[in-house]
Amino acid sequence: MDTRSLAEMVCRIASDFHRLGNVSVLDLLRSSGYLQDPAALLECHLEDVLQSYPDLIDEWLKHSEDKRASSGWCLLRPIRSQNAEWIVGYYPKGREQRCFSDRFKACAFFIKQEVEANRSYMLH
Repeated sequence: MDTRSLAEMVCRIASDFHRLGNVSVLDLLRSSGYLQDPAALLECHLEDVLQSYPDLIDEWLKHSEDKRASSGWCLLRPIRSQNAEWIVGYYPKGREQRCFSDRFKACAFFIKQEVEANRSYMLH
């Protein structure tokens, strides 16, 4: 599978999860091809796909908001009354929190962290 196709499959995990409703994120990650060579997919590849399909960012925001877990990565849009930065962080605090002025870079970073966390979970 070429890198662009892989990036598209991974970027569509959140939208496919919401649209299909009967499949897990782990199953979507397995079928994406990501697990065969995770190092081949860089944030810049994800960012390119998101720039082509910016509506996918809303799907990842929804995914982040809907997660029911005691810990994990989150993606937060800018709060207008405060700063204009997108935030990707780990809940509860303890891991890094990064701020981005660019929504594509923020979402690409979030997706990579999210799929890596899921991959790590599947390995253990």
